[in-house]
Amino acid sequence: MTPDAPHDPQEPASSEATSPAEGPGSVYGPERRRAPNFARRRQLRNRLLRAVLLLVLVSGVAGLTAMFLQGREERLAADPAPVAEESVDAVEEPEAIVETAQLSAEEFESTLEREGTEVFRIRGAQTSSDDQGNVSLSQVEVDYPQGGDHYSLRADSATYNEETSATHLQGSVSLEGTNGLGVETDWMELAEGGMVLTAADDSRFSFEGVTVQGDDLRMDFREEIARMGGGVRLVGADETDSGVEAGPSQSVLAAETLEYRWGAGIVRALGGAEMWLDSFTLVARALTLHEGETGGLSGLEARGEIELEAPLGTTEPGAEGSASPAAESVFVLRGDALDVQFDAAQSPSRVDLSGPSWGGPAVLRIDYGDGSQRRIRARLLEFNFMGGVLSEFSSRGRVELHELVPDRQRPLREASSVVAGGRFDADGVLIELTLGGNVELTDRSEAPVTASADEAAIDPSTQRVDFRGQPARLVHSQGELEGSRVLYDQAKGCSEASGAVRLTLRGNDEDRGVALPFGGDASDAGPSVITAGEAVICEAGESRFRDDVKVRRGSDLHAAAQLRITEDRRRMIANGDVRTVWHVQPAPGAPSSAKTGTESQPERWSIAAARMHYDEDGGELRYSGGAVAVLGEQNLECDELTVEAVPGEQGSATEGFQAQTLVCLGNARLDDLGYGRSVEANRAIYAFAERMIRLSGSVVFREGTDELRGPSLIYWIDQRRYEMRPSGSAAAGAGDP
Repeated sequence: MTPDAPHDPQEPASSEATSPAEGPGSVYGPERRRAPNFARRRQLRNRLLRAVLLLVLVSGVAGLTAMFLQGREERLAADPAPVAEESVDAVEEPEAIVETAQLSAEEFESTLEREGTEVFRIRGAQTSSDDQGNVSLSQVEVDYPQGGDHYSLRADSATYNEETSATHLQGSVSLEGTNGLGVETDWMELAEGGMVLTAADDSRFSFEGVTVQGDDLRMDFREEIARMGGGVRLVGADETDSGVEAGPSQSVLAAETLEYRWGAGIVRALGGAEMWLDSFTLVARALTLHEGETGGLSGLEARGEIELEAPLGTTEPGAEGSASPAAESVFVLRGDALDVQFDAAQSPSRVDLSGPSWGGPAVLRIDYGDGSQRRIRARLLEFNFMGGVLSEFSSRGRVELHELVPDRQRPLREASSVVAGGRFDADGVLIELTLGGNVELTDRSEAPVTASADEAAIDPSTQRVDFRGQPARLVHSQGELEGSRVLYDQAKGCSEASGAVRLTLRGNDEDRGVALPFGGDASDAGPSVITAGEAVICEAGESRFRDDVKVRRGSDLHAAAQLRITEDRRRMIANGDVRTVWHVQPAPGAPSSAKTGTESQPERWSIAAARMHYDEDGGELRYSGGAVAVLGEQNLECDELTVEAVPGEQGSATEGFQAQTLVCLGNARLDDLGYGRSVEANRAIYAFAERMIRLSGSVVFREGTDELRGPSLIYWIDQRRYEMRPSGSAAAGAGDP
């Protein structure tokens, strides 16, 4: 069992007490499943309660007193041997004379019959009585038949006083009876008419396989209370079924003081109580058992420094989602107040645990066989059972979740919420863990994340966490992810998001800006933000977006129906209604319709196509499936359009990508909307720095009704000037603004 993390000093160390019930007689078989005789062994809880009833049977000793009274006159008449002795001491001056009388007889025996049936027999080696009302009997033997049951009492001597009704048995006092009843003590006293019974220290009682041993036994039959002190230990043994080759298991209840109120059906263990029942252990400052109307156990209360430990489940992966089974998982409860309710079959039906009187809230802890641990803290923990098997739990009040693994100082995962709950399968394996209200989670696995949401559902077997909220937020190495629902898979290092998804990308390990296909000099653009209807973000692998995808950086935009980004974020593929928009600052002195005063505003450029592929390493952004580029007042169309780029300056907003040349291939067409000019060609190349377009291959230039043809044409965008170069000619013509 891994100890609690050092950073958490509030929770005391676990008790080192081991259960004597562990062993081959446990409720669970070799594979940690219930043994065939579990239904019968459940009754042992009831026996622990009824065991104290055997103390009441000791009151049968009062029958000894009755026989002394009933048989005294008969014995005196039948046996002439006893004679009165009188002694008078003569002195010179008369003094008060004390007279004593004593009767004695050998081999005393008396029998009481009712309707011809013997119901009481008492024997002794010698009996005597005196005129002070004292009756003595040595070598006492009492037989006490009760229907089909039979009880016998033995003692070295017994004394009864008629006036005080006090009976004292001395020397090797023993009581034996049906169902394994046995009492062993050095002496026993009955006082106040047999209504108060006391016995020597280290008295020992047995009944139905249950043994109670302790000091200071006192029973008050008027108040119906029995008490033992000085360190009481109650031990119960239950034999296994004959078909199972295993020894008996033991159930133990130990306490400084044990009190039984049989009229109210209550047993209290005080001064520090420890209880082992089969493979369960329970430690508390005080323990109270309640007897039901039918005689079975109806409830259990524990108070003060409680620790309950029990086996849980057969197999379950550890906290990191390992596929190997975690054998012998242990279920631990710690708190200040524990209340257990039992059903008619003497199985627990509900358990409530609360804190925080002794150093912290209530704690549910599961220790797995591989050394990992899952722990939940809350003000109140509630557990429900089905057929005696734990089925679910709920908690509320500042809930905290910690998951620890071996060789790791800090928790692998920790979370907090307002409420929490969980479900167990029939084998006791935790199959679901839910958190609700102001959920905060930190995961320190190989792909660390932090998250916040309104709700979270954790699958312990797969280590998947389903976050829901308005919105749910997940922060990891890729950036900050938001959505109505975010599903985080720790094993794969991936997150699935849906419903108004928003991803704010971070820079990479070299503190570089996010590499996205935008040109221009947007020095204050800030981080890139991706919005979509659905998304899958992976730490090791590509990320995918779909349903109205938009990527924004400052005022620049990239939109598509679907988008994929590689793990290193240096390549991007988009499909379906692809559209890219960026803003370009015109060259100094260039005319612009957007010019205001002495400063010119950036031009809005856009490209639309069916598909897009971006490669930062290759410095290429390619659009295909028919591309349309709008460059200020110029429209450029072609079958395939490629934006060639060079790396930007380090530390600039365009560090990852800086457009240099635009190449348009196949059925290229340039339209100057401001002047009504158009150019058709096989190829068009736009140089960003020169703001010049070169067209080649069957060039056709049109302006109004004029038409000019040639092999190539150069068009200066800002000056609206062109130059046609026909075959074999230096210059065919020029046009000025």
